[in-house]
Amino acid sequence: MSWLTPLGFLGFIGLIILLIIYIIKPNYQNKYISSTFVWKLSLKYRKKRMPLSKLRNIILIICQVLIVTACAFILAQPYIDGEDENAAKEKVLIIDASASMFSELEGETRFERAVAQVEATATEVMSEGSVVTVILAGREASLICQRADATLQDTVTAQLAELVTPGDLKCTWGNADIEGAMRLAEDVIEENPKAEVVLYTGTKYIDDGKVVVHDVSDISEWNAAILDVRAVVDENYYRFEVDTATYGRVNSVKLYLEIHGAYGVYGTGESSETVNGGTLKLEYDALLNLNERGTIRFGSDETDDISDLKIFAYDHVYCYVQEDDALEIDNSFYLYGGTPLPLKVQYYSTKINNFVSGALMGLRNHFKDDWDIEIDEIHDDEKMIQMGLGKEPELSGYDIYIFEHHMPKTLPTDGLVILINPDTLPKGTDFVLGNQLGFTGEKNLNADGVSHEIMTGIDADNITVTRYRKINAYDSGYTPLLYVEGDPVVIAKNDTESKVVLFSFSMHYSNIALTPEFPVLMSNIIKHYIPSTFESPVVDLYDTVTLNSRSPELSVQGPAGLDETFTEFPATIAADAPGFYTVTQTPISGLPVVEKFYVTIPDNESNIVREEDSLTKPYYPPVLEDANLDLVFYFALALVALMFVEWWLKSRETN
Repeated sequence: MSWLTPLGFLGFIGLIILLIIYIIKPNYQNKYISSTFVWKLSLKYRKKRMPLSKLRNIILIICQVLIVTACAFILAQPYIDGEDENAAKEKVLIIDASASMFSELEGETRFERAVAQVEATATEVMSEGSVVTVILAGREASLICQRADATLQDTVTAQLAELVTPGDLKCTWGNADIEGAMRLAEDVIEENPKAEVVLYTGTKYIDDGKVVVHDVSDISEWNAAILDVRAVVDENYYRFEVDTATYGRVNSVKLYLEIHGAYGVYGTGESSETVNGGTLKLEYDALLNLNERGTIRFGSDETDDISDLKIFAYDHVYCYVQEDDALEIDNSFYLYGGTPLPLKVQYYSTKINNFVSGALMGLRNHFKDDWDIEIDEIHDDEKMIQMGLGKEPELSGYDIYIFEHHMPKTLPTDGLVILINPDTLPKGTDFVLGNQLGFTGEKNLNADGVSHEIMTGIDADNITVTRYRKINAYDSGYTPLLYVEGDPVVIAKNDTESKVVLFSFSMHYSNIALTPEFPVLMSNIIKHYIPSTFESPVVDLYDTVTLNSRSPELSVQGPAGLDETFTEFPATIAADAPGFYTVTQTPISGLPVVEKFYVTIPDNESNIVREEDSLTKPYYPPVLEDANLDLVFYFALALVALMFVEWWLKSRETN
């Protein structure tokens, strides 16, 4: 019971007044009168009523005391508090487990500080008889405990200790799932809308709503970050652009750029340095932008921060700073892919035409970022072949073989083989050719019902032929791509032992080389048979990386013990940890191919002093406030009743 006006208890002074009234009230004394018979009878009757009269007087006094007491209570305005104190003490504690929580000061990370504070708060709440819920906002929000009471205190403490196991902090390298954590908090709020939600984080929020944001950062923390490294081709040379920033304080840092496997020149005149596959190490004293992204350029332009750098090829770039800042993971960055993988092409023909040669040159330029295409053309004379003095094409050592008109004795087995208008069947072929068929006019090709990667962007109606050679039979591994009046004229096969594309017509009896479809078709063939292993050398954390392979098997090694082997393609892996990943495959050429890509943390996690506009807030259902029980009315009823009783007793006294 509580009191709105405790001064109302001064009404108890009325008891003192009542006591004084009884003290000063005249006492009636018994007087003896000469006896008569009537008087004796009256006295006798009066003596019989004395016990009831005394009881009535006692009750009357009690009623008067209670009346004064009721008045005093009414003046003090008593009520009973309707609030459940344990419900108000319940807390939902959310731990931010984003990459910025790895920010470290004096050997302790923000994440460790947050867990320690959550443990202290949880212990306090449970010791007070209430319950606590702990949520970890990592890559996906998860419950550590839900509405745990004092009986589970040891279990909760042990679970929190597991989060900060030395060398194995349960903190993610990406963004925290704060939204998911708030959804989990809503489950608790539905049961107890008075539960308090507390977020332990280093991020500031302008609008945090009803959520209590507990800042675990320290004002002395700062971070120098390398956010991105790019290689941009400028006049046949690479310019390297490094995006950097410093967060928390302005700081001048020494930025290092190591170009491994570099080919080119650094410097001018006598001080120039030539590198042929070695490592070029550059240093730059940089005053990084405060709390915002800035770019430092290493190139040949006079406006670059470091100029006189002419690099036309490299294996990889390693960029880093050596600073004792709060977050170490973003102090370095790897960039791979500076030297496209070699792709050797042999074009052998008795009638080399500019259309195929031109298409190959166009493909070399189109795929320059992925492949360093080397083209060898071998022109053979038909008369010399008839005399047995023809040139023999190479049957090994190339990635792509193109044979036009005259065929080799045996098909190569270590690369893609494209056969155009074959005159004979080399050893190793698994198709049968028939007679030449000709037309007085042109016949359009068609690809009705064909769904194949090679046919992407191809309009078969644009292609015509006037003569072709019938394909009588072919292995079941071949897929027909183009037809003439129901006869397949282009077929393709792609398995682990044989990669063949057959054109059963000559470019001289078709318009295909004059149409936009021809370079697209050749490009599609390369993409299909010799796909890029992955799309980009730099990948964002948690992105899905699609892997293609030119071999039956491909292996991937990466951070956090990743070691997987794939045999079905395209395969996918999740980039779940920052760092570099190594992809190894052995094509049918037998020469292992090793490629790497680098996974980076989100840029915003490097900003350890960032401020967000608003915080994702849980939904609070409408709450009917627990009404306080007002006792004034009941005391008033009691007062009226007591006054009625007191009146009735008085009336009986006079009767």
